[in-house]
Amino acid sequence: MNLLLVDPGEVADDVVVLDGRRAAHLRTVLGVTVGTQVRVGIIGAGTGTAEILTDDGVALTVRLAITAPTPRAMPVDLVLAVPRPKALTRTIEAIASFAVARVALTNAWRVDKSYLTSPRLAPAALAEAARLGAEQGMTTHIPEITIHHRLMELLDARWPAGVRDDRVRMIAHPGGIPIEHAMRIHDDDPITLAIGPEGGWIEREIETFVARGFTAVSLGAPILRVETAVAAVLGQLVLLRRLAER
Repeated sequence: MNLLLVDPGEVADDVVVLDGRRAAHLRTVLGVTVGTQVRVGIIGAGTGTAEILTDDGVALTVRLAITAPTPRAMPVDLVLAVPRPKALTRTIEAIASFAVARVALTNAWRVDKSYLTSPRLAPAALAEAARLGAEQGMTTHIPEITIHHRLMELLDARWPAGVRDDRVRMIAHPGGIPIEHAMRIHDDDPITLAIGPEGGWIEREIETFVARGFTAVSLGAPILRVETAVAAVLGQLVLLRRLAER
């Protein structure tokens, strides 16, 4: 927990009462005592410090001092084929650490159908993973996560064939062009990025994305697991944005 996150509804007169996981982490990992200050953020709002006022062994009372504006979300809409349940949690945490704006979890030809009924795909489990990732990445933005059981319905609703906008659209594929050669990406350019299951998108799916204006891009020679590919491509996008501003 690099950033203590609190919900807006928990705050009353700049004071928050914490128990459960957050209180335990503050005590056992950070070793806080009365008077200690830690970094804090209000979900969807700004960041600052929280001072420990009291600790009765069950709950901690903290006072917030919000001094910095709301961190920006990464302007990326991620289309992600549902990965293995154990990998799903780690992947959502990584996505949230980068403050990705939105995630559309979708079925695909090579997604095992049992993944779609996993308890880890439940809204509460996804929300918890996203919150942990935001705490790690020190952001107050929690990605909007939606679940789609039919890829074509998602594509037709969001990116109809023949309709274009100003978003950069990319689909990760080993046979694509190197991502750094695909296009020049500036800091505020909105991006839609599609990442397939560990077996990859089938050719028909790739053709469907390309017909909707997506460019197939490669992350390099290694064939990566989904959670690794997500972190790698988001890191590359951050770097490409920085290089474009030089």
